[in-house]
Amino acid sequence: MTDQGSLDILGVDTDNVGQPANDGSSGSALYRVPIKLNRAPSAREAEMLVYYWDHPSEFTMMHRPGIAYVSGRSLVLDGTTVDEVKQYHAKTVRLAVEATNAHEAQLKSADEVQAAAKQGQAASHQQHVADVAKDIEF
Repeated sequence: MTDQGSLDILGVDTDNVGQPANDGSSGSALYRVPIKLNRAPSAREAEMLVYYWDHPSEFTMMHRPGIAYVSGRSLVLDGTTVDEVKQYHAKTVRLAVEATNAHEAQLKSADEVQAAAKQGQAASHQQHVADVAKDIEF
Protein backbone atom coordinates (compact mmCIF):
# COMPACT_ATOMS: atom_id res chain seq x y z
CA MET A 1 0.00 0.00 0.00
CA THR A 2 1.49 3.34 -1.03
CA ASP A 3 1.13 6.35 1.23
CA GLN A 4 -0.83 8.96 -0.68
CA GLY A 5 -0.49 11.62 2.01
CA SER A 6 -3.21 13.55 3.73
CA LEU A 7 -6.24 14.92 1.98
CA ASP A 8 -6.23 18.69 1.52
CA ILE A 9 -8.98 21.05 0.44
CA LEU A 10 -8.12 23.03 -2.69
CA GLY A 11 -11.34 25.08 -2.89
CA VAL A 12 -14.69 25.15 -4.62
CA ASP A 13 -14.71 23.51 -8.05
CA THR A 14 -16.42 26.52 -9.66
CA ASP A 15 -16.59 24.85 -13.09
CA ASN A 16 -18.88 22.14 -11.72
CA VAL A 17 -21.16 24.04 -9.34
CA GLY A 18 -24.78 23.21 -10.10
CA GLN A 19 -27.65 25.52 -11.04
CA PRO A 20 -30.66 26.08 -8.78
CA ALA A 21 -34.03 25.08 -10.24
CA ASN A 22 -35.66 28.19 -8.72
CA ASP A 23 -39.09 26.84 -9.66
CA GLY A 24 -40.72 27.77 -6.36
CA SER A 25 -40.68 24.24 -5.01
CA SER A 26 -39.16 23.45 -1.65
CA GLY A 27 -35.37 23.47 -1.87
CA SER A 28 -35.33 24.73 -5.45
CA ALA A 29 -32.83 27.49 -4.56
CA LEU A 30 -30.29 24.85 -3.49
CA TYR A 31 -27.73 23.24 -5.77
CA ARG A 32 -24.57 21.12 -5.92
CA VAL A 33 -21.27 22.60 -4.65
CA PRO A 34 -18.23 20.38 -5.25
CA ILE A 35 -15.19 20.96 -3.04
CA LYS A 36 -11.93 20.06 -4.82
CA LEU A 37 -9.45 17.86 -2.95
CA ASN A 38 -5.75 17.43 -3.68
CA ARG A 39 -6.35 13.81 -4.70
CA ALA A 40 -9.09 11.25 -5.03
CA PRO A 41 -9.83 9.71 -1.64
CA SER A 42 -9.57 5.95 -1.24
CA ALA A 43 -12.88 4.12 -0.82
CA ARG A 44 -12.27 4.01 2.94
CA GLU A 45 -11.48 7.74 3.07
CA ALA A 46 -14.55 8.56 0.96
CA GLU A 47 -16.74 6.66 3.40
CA MET A 48 -15.13 8.50 6.32
CA LEU A 49 -15.53 11.92 4.67
CA VAL A 50 -19.26 11.39 4.28
CA TYR A 51 -19.53 9.99 7.81
CA TYR A 52 -17.69 12.96 9.31
CA TRP A 53 -19.80 15.37 7.27
CA ASP A 54 -22.95 13.71 8.60
CA HIS A 55 -21.56 13.52 12.17
CA PRO A 56 -19.26 16.54 12.63
CA SER A 57 -17.63 17.46 15.92
CA GLU A 58 -19.12 20.96 15.50
CA PHE A 59 -21.88 22.28 13.29
CA THR A 60 -24.36 25.11 12.92
CA MET A 61 -28.14 24.98 12.75
CA MET A 62 -27.70 25.21 8.95
CA HIS A 63 -25.94 21.83 8.84
CA ARG A 64 -27.51 19.38 6.39
CA PRO A 65 -26.49 15.78 7.00
CA GLY A 66 -27.08 13.49 4.05
CA ILE A 67 -26.08 15.94 1.29
CA ALA A 68 -22.42 14.91 0.94
CA TYR A 69 -20.90 12.36 -1.38
CA VAL A 70 -17.49 11.84 -2.96
CA SER A 71 -16.98 11.96 -6.71
CA GLY A 72 -13.45 11.62 -8.03
CA ARG A 73 -11.34 14.32 -6.42
CA SER A 74 -14.30 16.19 -4.94
CA LEU A 75 -16.42 16.16 -1.82
CA VAL A 76 -19.79 17.21 -3.21
CA LEU A 77 -22.43 18.98 -1.12
CA ASP A 78 -25.63 18.45 -3.09
CA GLY A 79 -28.33 20.65 -1.59
CA THR A 80 -26.74 23.92 -0.50
CA THR A 81 -25.49 27.19 -1.99
CA VAL A 82 -22.01 28.61 -2.39
CA ASP A 83 -23.05 31.37 0.05
CA GLU A 84 -23.98 28.78 2.68
CA VAL A 85 -20.69 26.99 2.11
CA LYS A 86 -18.85 30.25 2.73
CA GLN A 87 -20.89 31.22 5.79
CA TYR A 88 -21.65 27.87 7.43
CA HIS A 89 -20.29 24.73 5.79
CA ALA A 90 -16.61 25.53 5.12
CA LYS A 91 -15.67 24.86 8.75
CA THR A 92 -17.65 21.61 8.77
CA VAL A 93 -15.91 20.47 5.57
CA ARG A 94 -12.53 21.35 7.11
CA LEU A 95 -13.41 19.39 10.28
CA ALA A 96 -14.57 16.39 8.20
CA VAL A 97 -11.30 16.35 6.23
CA GLU A 98 -9.23 16.72 9.43
CA ALA A 99 -11.15 13.90 11.15
CA THR A 100 -10.79 11.71 8.06
CA ASN A 101 -7.03 12.33 7.90
CA ALA A 102 -6.62 11.54 11.62
CA HIS A 103 -8.76 8.39 11.42
CA GLU A 104 -6.99 7.20 8.26
CA ALA A 105 -3.59 7.69 9.93
CA GLN A 106 -4.73 5.54 12.86
CA LEU A 107 -6.05 2.84 10.55
CA LYS A 108 -2.87 2.84 8.44
CA SER A 109 -0.78 2.49 11.58
CA ALA A 110 -2.90 -0.45 12.74
CA ASP A 111 -2.68 -1.98 9.23
CA GLU A 112 1.12 -1.70 9.33
CA VAL A 113 1.32 -3.35 12.76
CA GLN A 114 -0.92 -6.17 11.56
CA ALA A 115 1.10 -6.62 8.35
CA ALA A 116 4.35 -6.75 10.34
CA ALA A 117 2.89 -9.36 12.70
CA LYS A 118 1.72 -11.47 9.74
CA GLN A 119 5.13 -11.19 8.12
CA GLY A 120 6.79 -12.25 11.38
CA GLN A 121 4.48 -15.25 11.69
CA ALA A 122 5.17 -16.27 8.09
CA ALA A 123 8.93 -15.97 8.59
CA SER A 124 8.75 -17.96 11.83
CA HIS A 125 6.71 -20.68 10.13
CA GLN A 126 9.11 -20.82 7.17
CA GLN A 127 12.09 -21.13 9.56
CA HIS A 128 10.33 -23.92 11.47
CA VAL A 129 9.59 -25.80 8.25
CA ALA A 130 13.23 -25.46 7.15
CA ASP A 131 14.55 -26.60 10.55
CA VAL A 132 12.32 -29.67 10.71
CA ALA A 133 12.68 -30.55 7.03
CA LYS A 134 16.50 -30.77 7.24
CA ASP A 135 16.19 -33.40 9.98
CA ILE A 136 13.78 -35.64 8.06
CA GLU A 137 15.37 -38.79 6.73
CA PHE A 138 13.71 -40.70 3.92
